[in-house]
Amino acid sequence: MKTSDSDGLGKVYSAVITKVKNDRVLFEVEYFALIRGKLEAMKKTAAFFIKRLHLNPHTFFKHGQIIDVKVTKILKPSKNFYYLNYEVIPCILPADEFIQAHPVGSMVQGKIESLTGATMTVCLAPNVYAVTKRCKHARTGREIDCKIDKFHNQKISLRVI
Repeated sequence: MKTSDSDGLGKVYSAVITKVKNDRVLFEVEYFALIRGKLEAMKKTAAFFIKRLHLNPHTFFKHGQIIDVKVTKILKPSKNFYYLNYEVIPCILPADEFIQAHPVGSMVQGKIESLTGATMTVCLAPNVYAVTKRCKHARTGREIDCKIDKFHNQKISLRVI
C-alpha cells in the first residue's frame, strides 16, 4: 500500500505527552486539516516505543510537555490496544544532544555499565549509552576513554582507546 504526503508519514508534528510508561511514551498530535472548505483542528494519538535504546523515559519525558515528533509508521486505530494512529520518534533524544556537544571524532570518557559476552555497554552521560566490543581489561564500573566513530539512528558507535 502506498502512502501519500497527506497520510503524514515522515511529517514532523508538535505533540503533547499524555502518558509516560517504562517502554513507551504516548502523545496527542494536533494538526489542522481542510474539511469541507474549512480549516479544522484534528487530534490523533501516537506512541514512541522504546526498543533497543537504553533510555529511562521518566527522566527525559514529562507529562504535558510539548515536543516535536516525526511519524515513522501509520497504524490502524481499530487494530491496536491504545487506538493509536501513528508510531513516532522524537526529533531530539538525549543521544542527539550528546552528539551536538561531542561531534563524531571527539574523545570522551565513559563508564562501563555491563558486560555481555564479547560486548559491553558504556554510559557516556545520563540516558546516553553505547554498545561496543569488549576491551581486554573491561570491568563493570571502570572509567574508559573512547573515541566516537559514528552516529546513526540514535546509536553511537565507539572505539575504546
